[in-house]
Amino acid sequence: MYNWTGKKLLVLGATNFQCEIVKTAQKFGAKVVVIDYNENSPAKKLADENYLINAVDVDRVVNLIKAKNIDGVLTGFADSLLPAYKEICNKSNLPCYITNNEQITFTLEKTVFKDYLKRFGIPYIKDLKENDNKDFPLIVKPVDNSGARGISIAHDEEELKTSIALALDNSKSKKYIIEKYLTYPEATVFYLFVEGKAYFTLMGNRCVAPVKDGFIKLPTGYIFPAEASEKFERELHPKFQKMFEELNIENGMMFIQGFVDEENTFIPYEPGFRLTGSLEYILLEKVQGYNPLAMMINYALTGKMNNGNELARISPLKIKKCYNISCLITPGEIKKIEGIDILKKTKGIEYVFLSYKEGDILTDDNWGKLSQIGVRIFVVPDNELQYEQIQETIRNNLKVISKDNNNMIINFNIEL
Repeated sequence: MYNWTGKKLLVLGATNFQCEIVKTAQKFGAKVVVIDYNENSPAKKLADENYLINAVDVDRVVNLIKAKNIDGVLTGFADSLLPAYKEICNKSNLPCYITNNEQITFTLEKTVFKDYLKRFGIPYIKDLKENDNKDFPLIVKPVDNSGARGISIAHDEEELKTSIALALDNSKSKKYIIEKYLTYPEATVFYLFVEGKAYFTLMGNRCVAPVKDGFIKLPTGYIFPAEASEKFERELHPKFQKMFEELNIENGMMFIQGFVDEENTFIPYEPGFRLTGSLEYILLEKVQGYNPLAMMINYALTGKMNNGNELARISPLKIKKCYNISCLITPGEIKKIEGIDILKKTKGIEYVFLSYKEGDILTDDNWGKLSQIGVRIFVVPDNELQYEQIQETIRNNLKVISKDNNNMIINFNIEL
């Protein structure tokens, strides 16, 4: 049990995701201050205090920390804020789980990430040069962006030129990579770091589905635990531990997305040294009794990740089967969201997270991005029959109605 009474947490950014940080911190007694450049950001409505400040305005944020006697800082779900987060914490002499710039580069630049994988004998996807012999389809990515921004699929030379232009437009460094477009099943691995030790906490099958020609497949949910978990822990986890030691990672959490090939081997393609939009902490708290989000807040406020026996509960191979159903929606204006109250009362559904509210608008620029995930539903069923009944309940009741009175939801189930 945490006790943050008398502590004050500053949250960088105030999106719907940051609402999760605010609610968890307040649950255990902390006062929460949020800042965001958007005056109407959702988390501002929940926080104890809020200010119209851009998180990258480091000196202004540092002055706020001093003026308001802030005890800790946490960013959350955006890679782009990691450099500012580190600088703010260092200038304010507050706990920061990022201890060197190489950790940020490792996270943000795909080429650097691949170099580390290669050095430590971990499978990786090789880059292709623009003048190499092409075996289409190919996938083109900016080297330094996330959230599926700037990523597209090319089926011929003409599409390749268009994909490169898109990747460059979404790259701060104006660099891109080309890879063979793989169709293996996907998975995500999760880690916690406590006082220099890397704990493999969870591996889930990342289920994906196509949304539109030319765009990458987007996640429709997760199934935990993944079938490849045992092989990952046995063969790759020791190599990842050595890699993390090289990076001098002391505390924090990380997720790594990748493919699982025919031999059940995990092939990473992207890391994130931060909280993740999959909100897997909800399921881990339910099925194993510890909460990585709460641990991250505890570190921000006290300088320690653990607050008792959390580490003893980590057991990635003994996780009860559970699900994250992620409902993709089409761009458009949301007129009404129906069925949420019914889902919240359904046995086996632990939590429902809404990315948007009525009146929000998704433009065509959202096609092919993770921002198309409109609803996340976290399910811990007693058995497979109950899970099938839950899926039926979702299909029959959940609706995201557009201004044109169409249901914007693309998918209702998750399948490998």
